Amino acid sequence: MSITTLRLTPCDPIIARDGRPFGVGQGNRMRSLAWPLPSTVAGALRTALVKAHPGLDFSGEIPQQLMAVEAAGLFPTRNGELYLPAPNDCAWEEKSGKVFRLRPVPLEQGEGADFPANGLNPVRLTEGQAQKDFKAKALPAWWPLGKYVEWLVMARSDFSKDWFDTDFLNAAVPETRDHVCLDAETGAAAEGQIFATAGLNATHLPRFGVESSKPFQKRFAEITLSARVTIPELGFEHIENFAGWHPLGGERRLVHWQQGAAMDLWKCPDAVKPVLESAPRIRMILATPTIFEHGWRPNWLDADTLSGKPFDDGPVLKLVGVTNARWRAVSGWAFQKIDDLGRLHANGKRGPKPIRRMVPAGSVYFFECRPGEGAPLADYWLKSVCDGEQDRRDGFGLAIWGTW
Repeated sequence: MSITTLRLTPCDPIIARDGRPFGVGQGNRMRSLAWPLPSTVAGALRTALVKAHPGLDFSGEIPQQLMAVEAAGLFPTRNGELYLPAPNDCAWEEKSGKVFRLRPVPLEQGEGADFPANGLNPVRLTEGQAQKDFKAKALPAWWPLGKYVEWLVMARSDFSKDWFDTDFLNAAVPETRDHVCLDAETGAAAEGQIFATAGLNATHLPRFGVESSKPFQKRFAEITLSARVTIPELGFEHIENFAGWHPLGGERRLVHWQQGAAMDLWKCPDAVKPVLESAPRIRMILATPTIFEHGWRPNWLDADTLSGKPFDDGPVLKLVGVTNARWRAVSGWAFQKIDDLGRLHANGKRGPKPIRRMVPAGSVYFFECRPGEGAPLADYWLKSVCDGEQDRRDGFGLAIWGTW
């Protein structure tokens, strides 16, 4: 098994379509997701691996071997630092400018909730944090790992109004392009055949808090993209010298793929490790969208006790609270025979994949555990917690760990 990282540099805005119909007789406007799905990156990488080697094609056992290749990402990087999506347990007050960290708060006398499982507490602001006229401001979409570490390990529940600075980045700016269909005979635009596509500018992301009147160099930060690849078997050794142009997403928009990004970007920061070793309370933040068998609840958590082990050699965690946004949908198209879980199967079928629900990136799960048992979680930094093996290989469910 070999593990390497790739540095991706888009040449064009990336097309990351959502699931709404688009095409002849379906719709003339393509709409974009906020960021490419992990499976989009995994599929493009596997195709690129075959096309980059003159002795490989898509026949025989190659599809099965490709599906075993693990791809993780995509994340922005800047100045040698990884950026991760904003956590859902953060609230920024508009009036005071303070940044608050939400925690599970037990229900008081007379309060109630319709949670789908017993034993969960609502994740919310405390009475001391939230004023009667509390109004939340929008958060920056991408956080630098250095600031993220502070969020994961600091014991305090509120941060100063100056905590957010221009090192934080906003979401990618979509670019809409109008297109026409050309008449083959006349070379002119066909009557009424006009459509629009939306792409994501992923070479520069807007700096948080910079006024729109500033020059482009002040308002935007130049980034590259990072992905991690795990090759479980022999046959794709050429990834060690992998470099070239290959499409990512729709409309064959080109991206330069290059092996050699720093592996340290993907390792657990040293400041987090000692905290996990002694913490009686563990926080799991999802860095990529996640697919669980039971919707919001991982299959490794018992339905009655809400306890379980995400990894065989990890600690037993008891869930006490969850904060997540509304579920997102994922589907796609299968060119090989797959079953309902996306796995290659002789009795499966080709064609449209079934729609499944994802827990959005940034969702936070609050656990309790025995002090001293959380140390192994550092070894699973940015590793998948999905239930399905193929979902883990496709990059869904990457998690980071901290305390609360």
